[in-house]
Amino acid sequence: MNLNTFNLYLFGGTGDLSNRKLIPAMFRQEALGNIDSNSEIIGIGSRDISVDEYVSMIKNSLEKYFPSFIENDEAWNRFSNRVNYIKVDINLDNDWKNINNVPDDRAVIYYLATPPNLYKQISTCLKDNNLIFDNCRVVVEKPIGSDLESAKDINNSLSAGFKENQIYRIDHYLGKEAVQNLLALRFANTIFEKSWSNSAIDHIQITVAEDLGVEDRGDYYDVTGALRDMVQNHLLQILCLIAMEPPVSIQSESVRDEKLKVLKSLAPFTKENIGINSVRGQYLDGISKGEPACSYLDEEGVDSKNNTETFVALKLEINNWRWSGVPFYLRTGKRMHSKSSEIVVRYKSVPHNIFSKSASLKADQLVLRIHPDEGIDLKLNTKQPGVSGYDLQELPLDLNLQDYHELGHQDCYERLLLDVIRGNPSLFVRRDEIEASWQWIDNIINLWESEDVSMEEYISGGWGPSNADLLLKKDFRSWKNGSIKK
Repeated sequence: MNLNTFNLYLFGGTGDLSNRKLIPAMFRQEALGNIDSNSEIIGIGSRDISVDEYVSMIKNSLEKYFPSFIENDEAWNRFSNRVNYIKVDINLDNDWKNINNVPDDRAVIYYLATPPNLYKQISTCLKDNNLIFDNCRVVVEKPIGSDLESAKDINNSLSAGFKENQIYRIDHYLGKEAVQNLLALRFANTIFEKSWSNSAIDHIQITVAEDLGVEDRGDYYDVTGALRDMVQNHLLQILCLIAMEPPVSIQSESVRDEKLKVLKSLAPFTKENIGINSVRGQYLDGISKGEPACSYLDEEGVDSKNNTETFVALKLEINNWRWSGVPFYLRTGKRMHSKSSEIVVRYKSVPHNIFSKSASLKADQLVLRIHPDEGIDLKLNTKQPGVSGYDLQELPLDLNLQDYHELGHQDCYERLLLDVIRGNPSLFVRRDEIEASWQWIDNIINLWESEDVSMEEYISGGWGPSNADLLLKKDFRSWKNGSIKK
C-alpha cells in the first residue's frame, strides 16, 4: 500500500531510537516500494555534520539493524537520495532558521525522538518560529510527564501550537501485533465477545516481565520506578483494550473514547486496601539468564537512599456492569525469570461436573502471547483418547501467528509510524487518557508514601516477591508463569 507524500523530520536524528527503529522502519517501506519519489526524511540534531556524513551514519545503522540491507542496492539508492540533515541546537535561536521551506502540500511529521524533558522546549520553538501548519503532526514518546501536574504541563505546551488531532502520543505496546490482534479477536469473533464479561470470566491477568535489570538507565529509572515506567502506560493501555466496550469504528475516535471510559471506571485504591491489593519490590542479586546478576541498589546510577520499586503487582477492579466482580491482576518487573508479556483470561468453572469426581476438570484459559512468540492459546478440557470412560485432559488450541504470517521484520514502531503518515490516531494515546491514567497512578504513589507500604525484596531470576503470589492465593487463584504448553 503506497503512502501519501510526506516529510518526516526526526528530532534526535542521530540518536539511538532513530538509528535502531525509525530509520530501519522507513527503509523497509522503501524496499517494499511504498514511499513515493517526493517524500523526504530529514534528520535533525545538534551535531555539526554534513548530509553525506549523516547518510553514512544511516547506512551503518541499516547494516546493523536491517538484516537484508545488503540485498537492497536499488532501494538504498532511492532512500539515500531522499535523506537530508539539518543541524539544530534547540538552545540556539538562530539554528531554528535552518528549518525552512516546510511544505504545505503533504503530511509533515515532527517526530521528537528525544528525551521527554525536551518536548516542551521543542514544541514551543516550533510554534515561535512559525513551523506549525494544518498539515503538520507531532509524535512524542512516553513518558508524558512523571505525574498529573507535569503531564498537564507537557500537554499544555504541545496544545499551544498543535491541535489535539495533530498530536500523536506513542505507546509502542499498542503497535505490537498481538496487542492489535486483541481487537480483532474480540470484535470479529462472536464466540469471544458474547462471553467477554463477568458472566463467563473469573479473572484476568496481565504480565509484562523483563529479564534484564536497569542496565545503563539507572539514573532515569531511579527517579521513575516500575509503576510510572510500565503500569501508567503499557499495562493500563492493554487493560483498556481488554475491558473497553465495542467502538463504533476501529478507525475513529470511538476507540479512544471507549478506552477513556475504562480509565474513568477504575476503582481508586484507598488507605484501607492499598497494603492488601498492591505489592512493590526491588530485585536482589541472583542468577539471571545463567549469569550472576547484581542487586538493584548496586546498579550504576542508583541512589541507595531512594525507595524505588523495580516490581509492581496490583489487584484492581473496574466499576461497570460488564466487569463488576471480576478482578484484574497486573504484574511487571525487572530481573524476572524470563522476558515474557502476555494476557491471561481465566474463565469460570462449569456450574456442575457431570463427569466422575476423579476427572480433572479445570477452568478454560485464553492466553494472548505478546512476547516472545506472538500468538493465541485456548486451553480446553478434552477427553483422553483410548481409555474407557471420560478421563479428561487439558490441551491447548495453539495459534502461532508466525506460522501464518511473516512477522520478523515489521515491528511496533513501524506500524505506528505508518499510522501517523496515514493520519490514523486511533491507537495513539489522547490527552484525556494520559491525564486520567496519571490521576489514578498518583493516588497509588501518594498512598504508598502516606501508608508506608513496605518494599519487598525478590531474588533476580525469579517471579517476584512472595507477596505477589499471596495477592492471588488469598483469592484461591495463582499466576500463570512460563509457557502454557508446559
